[in-house]
Amino acid sequence: MNLKKNYKILPFNQFDKNFFWVFISSGALIGFLPPCPGTFGSLEGLIIFWFLKNLSLIYQLSLILGIIIIGIISSDWVSKSLKAKDPDFVVIDEIAGMWIGVLGKNTLIEFMLAFIIFRIVDIKKPYPLKKFETLPYGWGIMIDDIIAGILTNFLVTLLIYIAKYLSLI
Repeated sequence: MNLKKNYKILPFNQFDKNFFWVFISSGALIGFLPPCPGTFGSLEGLIIFWFLKNLSLIYQLSLILGIIIIGIISSDWVSKSLKAKDPDFVVIDEIAGMWIGVLGKNTLIEFMLAFIIFRIVDIKKPYPLKKFETLPYGWGIMIDDIIAGILTNFLVTLLIYIAKYLSLI
């Protein structure tokens, strides 16, 4: 099977010369897993951050800032080289958003709740998230997921607080 002929699987016409940026923006090629690359990217981010959750908050924030910067640069590079606004395989935005969604969270229930809420928010894109996608290239790819992560973190915190207040957990 010659994958170079199947552009939908992998953009090989741009892949060879831009491998580094494709690799980074696709979450180490996780973004090429069909049928739902965004969900796989979010799950990848969740699993990675599970192992980072015991770091101090300043380290976590530094890592999140780093992945946001790398995400803007890599997704910008890939979207411009492919002349595509938001290629499906670019999942570094989901990884960054998921990291923001679980920032300061430590329990499995918080992580699971964050994953579910983040995917719903990311897929449905409530107002004003949809508007941010209109920003150019890397910024447009990343910013809606960054805000979705902030919203997710807030909602998880609120739901856990309510559940504890009602003695549900």
